[in-house]
Order: sequence, then structure tokens, then C-alpha cells
Amino acid sequence: MQKKKVQKRSISSIVDALESYDGCEVDVRLTRDRVFVLFHDAEYEGRRLFQTDHKDIDGIQTLEELLHHPRVLSLVNDFGKTLWIEIKEDTTLGLKKDLFLSKDTAERLRQQLESSELRLDNIRIISFASEILKYIKGIRTLRIVPYIFTATDYFFPFYNLKTIWHMVVSLRRHIQDTKSMEIGGLLFSKLFLRGFFSLLQPSIEQIKSWESDDFMLGTEAQTFEEEKAFKEMVVITDYRGERKSGRGKNAGPLICHRGL
Repeated sequence: MQKKKVQKRSISSIVDALESYDGCEVDVRLTRDRVFVLFHDAEYEGRRLFQTDHKDIDGIQTLEELLHHPRVLSLVNDFGKTLWIEIKEDTTLGLKKDLFLSKDTAERLRQQLESSELRLDNIRIISFASEILKYIKGIRTLRIVPYIFTATDYFFPFYNLKTIWHMVVSLRRHIQDTKSMEIGGLLFSKLFLRGFFSLLQPSIEQIKSWESDDFMLGTEAQTFEEEKAFKEMVVITDYRGERKSGRGKNAGPLICHRGL
């Protein structure tokens, strides 16, 4: 099982996604010795990744390897593909936020990106952790408020009280809060616009009207129909099937979730 997960997040799978989509989203975490690795889970072989040195991890590639890969450089710089980097919040082992580590994480990520040869205007940094994003300047950032892929619109296997609380807050409020933090966009679950939670939200037409050149909006999709339903926004998708009819005119960027 572990080998399958590593393969899905390998650089080759990210390159394949960049060639086929408008961009690719990847997850990064910091190890104990402060190396960014391409990994989604908080633990590696039963150990907290934040408490494990990079030399003790087998088969997981680093962000630095990705940023200097020649094909990635070509696809991003020459073909305008976008690389979406989700920085996973692992700055604390407790409930209290460690602001020093949040700032350090942001500065390390920014410096690593700036030292690469990638066009920064084709980089997006996304996170649930606004305390990290607010320290990143000069690169487009987007806050995630709740952004959970579920099997159906009415199935909630990963929800908790904090997540449900966020869902009942108006998207208008989330957007206002995100803008006040000088973060350049918001990614939100499609559940804001589907099923029960949509009754508590503005219309999709109102929500789309709040997007601008300075502020991006996006959501997720698991089917081709969902990709088309939210086509005017950024869509990060898990759908891997055919798209014979296309998404239609004026469709926004379609981003592959975690590589092919």
C-alpha cells in the first residue's frame, strides 16, 4: 500500500498530469530536518513525518527534485502549466498554533521557490493554514476552507465539528476574511453549493461575481459533470475518465489532483 501511494506522488506522475491538464496539485510536508517532501499523510510507516529525518525516509521524492526537473521547468515556463503546491500544516503537534514555525515554513518554501528557475507567476501555494500563507508574498496563495473529497455529495466520512462549523459560515464571510489576510484566493468544497449546506449559502451566480483578477475562486470535482458545473472557476479534479464533449466555452483551469 505504501509503495502505491509513493508512486502516485512521484515526479513522473506529476509530469504526466502537467502534460494532460492545465496544472497539477501536489502535497508537501516538512521532515524534522526541514526538508520539503512530496507526501500527503502526516505519518510515514507509523512515525510522524515531522519527527522523522529525510535520510530515514525511503522512496519519497523531495520538492527540490521536482522544482529542478527539466520537463517540469519546460511545462511550467514554456507551456504555461501551473504547479499547485499544497503545504500541509505540520508546524505543531498540539492544538495551539506555533507561529514561529508557521513563519519559518513559509519563508523556507518561498526561498526554495525563488531559488528555482520556475516562473513564479505559474506557481500557486495553497493550504488550510492561513497562518502560513499570510507570510508568503510575491507568489499567488489560496486558502482552503473545507476542501474534502467525498464519495458523494451527502457522504461525510471525514467531517468533524470544526469542519461542519466552517460549512455553515457563509462563503461571503470566508471570502472577506481571506481577502483581509491578503491571500489571493479561496478553494472551497462543492458541498457549499450542493445539498443541505447550499441552503445556507449565496447563489452560485453571486459567488462567481466575487472572483476577480486579484482573487481566485475554486472547488473540487470527482465527475465530469461536476467539472462542467463549476467550469468558470478553478477546478481541482479527481476525475480520470474521458471528456469527449469538453467543458464548454470560458472554462477555467482544470487541475489534476496529486498527479496521474
